[in-house]
Amino acid sequence: MSGRRRSAVAESSVRRTHRVRLWGLVLAFVVVASACAARLVQLQVLEGDRWRTLATSQNAAEQEIPATRGSLRDRSGRLLAVDGHEFQAFLAPRELLDHARAVTTLDGVLGLTSAERSRLLGKKSGWVGVPRRISGADRQRLEETIPRGLYFQRLPSRVYPEGALARSLLGALNRDGLGVSGLELELDSLLRGEPGTALARQDAIGNTYWLPDGELAAARPGHDVLLTIDLELQTIAERELDNAMASSGASGGDILLLDPRTGELLAAASRRNEGYRRVPAFTDPYEPGSTLKPFLLASLLADEAAGLDEKIDLENGEFRDGRRLIRDVHRYDSLTVADVVSHSSNVGAVKLARRLTPGQQYRYLRDFGFGVLTGIEHPAESEGLLRRPDQWSALSQASLAMGYEIAVTSLQLAAAYAALANEGILMRPRLVKEVRDPSGRAVYEQQPEQIRRVVSADVARQVAGVLTSVVNEGTGTRAAMAQLAMAGKTGTARLLTDGRYEPRYTASFVGFAPADDPRLVILTRLEDPQGSYYGGSVAAPVTQRTLEAALASRGIIIDRHLDVTPVVPASWGARARPTRDTGPFVFAVGDSPAPWPVERADESAERTLPDLRGLPIRSAVARLHELGLHVELRAEGRVRRHDPPPGRRIERGGTVVLR
Repeated sequence: MSGRRRSAVAESSVRRTHRVRLWGLVLAFVVVASACAARLVQLQVLEGDRWRTLATSQNAAEQEIPATRGSLRDRSGRLLAVDGHEFQAFLAPRELLDHARAVTTLDGVLGLTSAERSRLLGKKSGWVGVPRRISGADRQRLEETIPRGLYFQRLPSRVYPEGALARSLLGALNRDGLGVSGLELELDSLLRGEPGTALARQDAIGNTYWLPDGELAAARPGHDVLLTIDLELQTIAERELDNAMASSGASGGDILLLDPRTGELLAAASRRNEGYRRVPAFTDPYEPGSTLKPFLLASLLADEAAGLDEKIDLENGEFRDGRRLIRDVHRYDSLTVADVVSHSSNVGAVKLARRLTPGQQYRYLRDFGFGVLTGIEHPAESEGLLRRPDQWSALSQASLAMGYEIAVTSLQLAAAYAALANEGILMRPRLVKEVRDPSGRAVYEQQPEQIRRVVSADVARQVAGVLTSVVNEGTGTRAAMAQLAMAGKTGTARLLTDGRYEPRYTASFVGFAPADDPRLVILTRLEDPQGSYYGGSVAAPVTQRTLEAALASRGIIIDRHLDVTPVVPASWGARARPTRDTGPFVFAVGDSPAPWPVERADESAERTLPDLRGLPIRSAVARLHELGLHVELRAEGRVRRHDPPPGRRIERGGTVVLR
């Protein structure tokens, strides 16, 4: 074979070898590619859901989006508690245009510590939380100066526009935004709404970071709740209680305003020196003393065991009941049944109680609501103490007649007086007026709830007549009102501590007005006042001042068109003119059980309107109420101007618009 032929054969063999190798490589590539494709199909199609779930569980999580908590409002819709706007901020260092400048900006707005600044500067990747709660205003400032790399997560918070007003009644939230006390706790299921969910990212060490635009399910806001409380009346009640505690040295006290026809609580001021974490008017029972005597009278009249004009021998103010000597503060030989209550005779009450069996006495007290929960929409209410007759001692019936051996809350006592004012029908006290969904539509409206008829309307009217005489000429004259008849009863009881009575007292007054057509029940109680401690001299004047301011407010329910002639208190000697501005109703006051002589004042008396500009709304309203003027609010925070303007003369009972 020639050399050329051998060369051609060799070249052909090489080409064949190359083709075999090439096709081998192609086949191998095809096999490998097919295997990869098959594996990809297996992983992404056949097993895709499984691996996606595993990947998500390793580097992603669902984050809860807090719901907007519903607001608490007064009966007119004015805000008492509303969701705040606070946020947690997160930095994404790799997205920031200038890391150092962003941290400096945060420091200028939030006031970071050096350690916090170092931590934010030291993080170069991932996400890092800013260690401060950020307000809505601060968020807006930061977003304007840090356009990229700063993200926000909303945090649960609560704002109380009226500050400390009614705070113990409203309650508080914990750090998770859940109610832990007061109405925030009682109504938590209505207020809290339903949280949403959003995706979050987890880093290698398990830290979770909020993902912007990662919302999976939107949060549903909570319901708004309108309370029966009136903002102006609550302000008046708390102010008068604080003033009374300061002037009397009392360690605590309560002022309650109640609508007897519906059971609606219009104001609930309740203080104890230990703080504001609860509402003692609902939770702290005490022995009511003589304020319980009207219910003894109602029991006697209902069972026809006594008549109002029947004379009772009071044995000159001393009576021995077994081994106990009963004494009256003021000694009388005899009084009518009506006057026994009017002049608060313990001897007469004990003698009259003997006409009832223990079962009858217990039944009426129980029917008036003592010893049971009222059912008001508030946690931790006390049922007080009313023992069954089989647990009574030989002295119990007499003790109950004087308001001892029984413990009542201020709310129970106010509700029982409301039954007398409501023609003998006991209503369930209530705090919730209406519930609205997030769109503002009313989904629930509380209706007045009658618990029971305790006594007949005629008996209730007879008792109201006696209580009117208490105010006019008995122990409650310092709560008397000119040309607006008021009914009520004073009470003074020793305080029981660790099973022993101490020389400390509770002074109280409970009443309703107008006496012939009651629209308002008021309870005033001061615990352990220093100096004078009688209900007639301590609690009744507080009632007087509270009603004076309340009648000038927009929240009162008494007819404003009553023909009222202001009167000026006078001494038994020279008649004195008042030394301060008075309201549209002036009260005859005095230490004597007899009515004070009064003189008519100028019905067209005018006031010079002071300059209220710049004052906080609450201070301006209080000043106008003191002047006997009505208020129309069109302002928030502070008064910018008002109509009529400063210096203008305005008649008593006129309206001032605050803007």
